[in-house]
Amino acid sequence: MSINNIFQSFPQLETARLVLRRMQASDSNALFGILSDDEVTRYYDDATFTGVSQASDQIQAWENGFTNRRCIRWGIARKEDDLVIGTCGYYGIHSWHLRASIGYELARPFWRQGIMAEALSAIIVLGFEEMNLNRIDAVVMPENTASVKLLEKLGFRNEGLLREYENWGDKGFADLYMLALLRKAWEQ
Repeated sequence: MSINNIFQSFPQLETARLVLRRMQASDSNALFGILSDDEVTRYYDDATFTGVSQASDQIQAWENGFTNRRCIRWGIARKEDDLVIGTCGYYGIHSWHLRASIGYELARPFWRQGIMAEALSAIIVLGFEEMNLNRIDAVVMPENTASVKLLEKLGFRNEGLLREYENWGDKGFADLYMLALLRKAWEQ
């Protein structure tokens, strides 16, 4: 398979506790609950949500990104009740360079339970095995030590600090660590 084939139909993934699935308009309230929490968005490149319509717009933006083969974002749902408790996915997908970036967030009540490691492990397998990626990377604020530790646990290496790498609007220009996982390291 290849990067382009992944966009033929939205791939649903399952892990021991989770279903990674396509987001739907009916997930707007759950997504708003996640992204309206200042602690969740503390290291996020967007402002904390103040209305459910922002969550609806975000779900539609992710859907448009998938339709236009620019990104793929899964809702992370618990198997027992299908409640979306976070999201994760690929953006910045480069089919020639065989690389993509990952992003993610998780509702605060579910932090430090191994949920994001479980979800990211599933999309990393899909990235290397189905999308044929050579490199998966992530940019993380240096202060976000939990995210840096999570990525390092998954095999990502910190490649250094990108000074004032992104404009985060009201939050100013953000210094970000670049962490990456290469196929050859993942295969070992």
